[in-house]
Amino acid sequence: MIKLLEKARYYSFWFIDFLKGGKVKNHFNDIKFILENFDTDESKKRRSNYQIKLLEHAVDTVPFYEAYKGFTCLSEFPIVNKLILRENLENFISVSYKNKPNFEVSTSGSTGTPLLVYQDINKKQRNTADTLYFGEKAGYKIGQKLFYFRAWGGILNKSVLASFLQNVKTVNVKNLDKESIRKLIHNITTGNSTKAFIGYTSSFREICKYLDSINSGPIKANISSMIANAEPLGEPTKNAVKKYFDFDILSRYSNMENGILSQQMKNEGSNFHINWASFFIEILDLEKNEPVSHGTLGRVVVTDLFNYSMPIIRYDTGDLAVINIDRNYFNGAPSFFKVEGRRMDTIYDTRGNIMTTVVYELEYFPEFKQSQLIQEGEKVYLVKINIEGKFKQEEKLINMLKKYLGEDAIVRIEYVNEIPQLSSGKMKLTINKYNP
Repeated sequence: MIKLLEKARYYSFWFIDFLKGGKVKNHFNDIKFILENFDTDESKKRRSNYQIKLLEHAVDTVPFYEAYKGFTCLSEFPIVNKLILRENLENFISVSYKNKPNFEVSTSGSTGTPLLVYQDINKKQRNTADTLYFGEKAGYKIGQKLFYFRAWGGILNKSVLASFLQNVKTVNVKNLDKESIRKLIHNITTGNSTKAFIGYTSSFREICKYLDSINSGPIKANISSMIANAEPLGEPTKNAVKKYFDFDILSRYSNMENGILSQQMKNEGSNFHINWASFFIEILDLEKNEPVSHGTLGRVVVTDLFNYSMPIIRYDTGDLAVINIDRNYFNGAPSFFKVEGRRMDTIYDTRGNIMTTVVYELEYFPEFKQSQLIQEGEKVYLVKINIEGKFKQEEKLINMLKKYLGEDAIVRIEYVNEIPQLSSGKMKLTINKYNP
């Protein structure tokens, strides 16, 4: 009976799309073809045409880009960022879309004031198709019971009808305490439905910490997919999920203003498959607006190929990544070897080298309820710890951090009752108050 309901939901979704003209299905097939035939002439042609059409539309209808008429290539367009978009919002809106149906999308404002972006209906349909394609590549099909962890509320709330039809169980991370996790585990282990999970990395971490605290054995559930997003996924959390759920959790890199930029795929290595079907992505030097060679850490700069209401061209996301090619996966397409956090949250060692993974070492102290690493100066670091009782491994923690940050690092520890969440429901693992 359960499987029949899942199939009914799956076919109902595509039937409704068919009645509306099959727009999402057409996008889905296009994404699938482009990504799975990356090196073919047809795939290259489609990607090139999408880019040219977008740029021509931008210079013809978007005030900010009028000065770039007569362009010959993408690199002639300026780099923009969240501040530029926010301060010039009206100049980024296409005059030909102002009176058409548009959808407002707002970023969380984790790094400051939220950014408002307008998307047209075709872009919204493309995002839906992206979500379904990358979901399927992670093992999920629409209709399966999906536990969705994020900060719900306001325009992000799903209606009761939408949640039922899509079989989505929304879990508000702002209310993820021990009792709610206990009920969640009961829900997960009850019934024979196929279950999928997506949400903040910190949600999976908190669930595993709770299971640690009750000395839980393995959780038996019929799981098809687990995707962590919005926050970097460290090895300790991956290992904990594997221990309790016997499942290899995957990581997704996306943002509100654009959509799914890349994702790890089931049985396709640890690299992130870039969504070349819907975006053109550049990796630029940390200081100059010049491309870096493969294997070099740089800034992630995105051109959204499908948002015609508010074209976003060469958008510096503020994130860092390393791009590379592994011929064994992704049909030879360049992929992200590493996707790091936001540049403004990056920790540097005492010699000025970027240390993107050191904060995950704090996860090896399971007694921490919360922890946060802050760089206060060139060689000065603060670790905030929320813990019950007394922490007896201060010296071990300091020596461990010095091993990564430098023996001349000055590390101090501060005990706090709580490390507040951001309005988005996320919690910053790192903060950099020092800019080298």
